[in-house]
Amino acid sequence: MKETVKNILEKYINISCETTLIVGFSGGWDSMCLLDIMNKLSHEYGFLLVAAHLNHNWRGKESELEKERCLAFCEENDITFISDTLEEGTKATELIAREKRYDFFKRCAEEFEADAILTAHTKSDNAETILYRIIKGTGLNGLEGIRELRELAGFKVIRPILNFSRKDIEEYCIKNELYPNNDTSNANTKYARNNIRHNIMPAIKVINPNIENSLITLADIATGNNKVINELMENIEKQITIGDKWLTQNFLILNAAIKQHFIYKLLVKNEIEPSFAKTQELVNFITDNQKSKTGKTLSITNDLWLFVSHKYTYLVHADSYKKIEGEIEIKSIGTHTLENIYHLSIIENTERPDKFPKAIQKSAYVDLNEIDFPLTLRTRRNGDIIQPFGMQGKMKLKKYFINKNIPEHDRDKILLLCKDKEILWAIGVGLSEKLRSKNIPKYRLELEITNND
Repeated sequence: MKETVKNILEKYINISCETTLIVGFSGGWDSMCLLDIMNKLSHEYGFLLVAAHLNHNWRGKESELEKERCLAFCEENDITFISDTLEEGTKATELIAREKRYDFFKRCAEEFEADAILTAHTKSDNAETILYRIIKGTGLNGLEGIRELRELAGFKVIRPILNFSRKDIEEYCIKNELYPNNDTSNANTKYARNNIRHNIMPAIKVINPNIENSLITLADIATGNNKVINELMENIEKQITIGDKWLTQNFLILNAAIKQHFIYKLLVKNEIEPSFAKTQELVNFITDNQKSKTGKTLSITNDLWLFVSHKYTYLVHADSYKKIEGEIEIKSIGTHTLENIYHLSIIENTERPDKFPKAIQKSAYVDLNEIDFPLTLRTRRNGDIIQPFGMQGKMKLKKYFINKNIPEHDRDKILLLCKDKEILWAIGVGLSEKLRSKNIPKYRLELEITNND
């Protein structure tokens, strides 16, 4: 087994004394086997091995004892040990457990600047996952099962014992006199995967004793077919994509199967458990909101939404809703800085420009003759108004943004040059009529954005 594990690792990373590897270590049979193999390899290569243990805190004293046994094993074998415990009351579901584990692994990888994260998924886990997805409803991508390599926030996640069955693991542990934890929750068949493991798989084995290998073969076939499909889809994707956005109308003219393919791919890319029902829900949402000018959003996870407008379809992350909180008072021409990131310059101008910037640009030529300092640079507030460029009357800023098709999640990130409640320049959106230059513009406005992190 050790040679197989070593060969799999060398496919994806360079192993040396400079390498750091995180192993997810529950102390159960699978992770005990993997950690023991990795410990032996660390003696050969001299790399830093870190065992990462997350106490889900669902089983009280039993969970604490498991953590203590994991620590004792690591101390005995001179393995670096790191652990964390979830807060009491954390919802005990398979999905939340998985999310919390990988979040913990990611934090460990960041702390130790790791080259990879290793998890102890086995052939048996893979077969059960494929069967679970078939039962829940999945597409061809879902039939690929657990991949040997995946990405997690820039880190490689490798499954080095994915080719070994649970029987292989048990034999290794017994032969090497390892004493894994026995998590009593693994016997609780209220969890879907435990039900598959203890009830459904044994029933299927009566019909096909080789069901695990049959499911893995199915996964291999699906993987091969998907490679062919993905090559064809890359060409289609170029026709519907601008940057990280889909052109909504171009997406909608695709046939149903291709739409589902792209949605499925989007879910997988963002580490969301895909299903036919979820895929169809998103396709339907795009179809139902294809005429929306300012766009509609559908919550996919706690911090991820699908945005759809008549022009674009794309994912919106929680950070996209983050508002620029500060404001500054502008008392004169010159450069003025907000939050050490946004630099607004008001510069005197004496020549007529060859070309005036477009409204969506972050520069403008203006007159300020009728405007008295001080001005304010900030984001929107209730009661803001604007006299749009070329219009006589004023309107609420909210209506102005709607007319300009500005999505709700973008409105708190638009900086505004204001005189009290009146907006003179919605930067990147448009100017007020009050800044119109009659002849040669007296001033040039420029917004520069820098990131000092």
